[in-house]
Amino acid sequence: MDKAQIAQSLFLDPFNEGMNLVRRYQDGQGFRSYVKERTALLAPIGLLILFTSIAFAGALVMYLGGTRSFLVLLSMVIAPFVLIGALFVQAYIFVSWLEARALALALHRKPRATGPLSAMLLKHGLDMGSMPRVPWVLAGLFIVLPLAMLWLVAPQLALGLVVLHVAAPIVFARLDK
Repeated sequence: MDKAQIAQSLFLDPFNEGMNLVRRYQDGQGFRSYVKERTALLAPIGLLILFTSIAFAGALVMYLGGTRSFLVLLSMVIAPFVLIGALFVQAYIFVSWLEARALALALHRKPRATGPLSAMLLKHGLDMGSMPRVPWVLAGLFIVLPLAMLWLVAPQLALGLVVLHVAAPIVFARLDK
């Protein structure tokens, strides 16, 4: 595999999959109606994703900026890419998870545990569904790295965001019955 193919599989494939996900939403009546029926549950999660992306971009500026003007300029140039990348990765993972839930509901699939954590949650009446595909390279660049910077700049905020992101799908699954 040459460098171009590696770059395509790491960066372009997740983007193309994201565009396919948008097309499936637009073309698929079942998925679209599933999302529309749950708009009130999805709005806070959308705001959480937006706030997290803004926090990541701000953390980049604060962490890299420091007192050196060149680093401040560099971080301000990179920040919009982090904002857009974090929005994309979070939305891609969450919407992929939603699509799997909508499909399972449409096909009347019975919940099944795929691991010890999902077995414990299922025992308490929470069907989390299947884990979506994660674009790990993009998640590392736009989620893990900015989260580490946020942790160094504002640890309480970083911890709060982690807790909210863990709780959001659990609360959604609890309320989505």
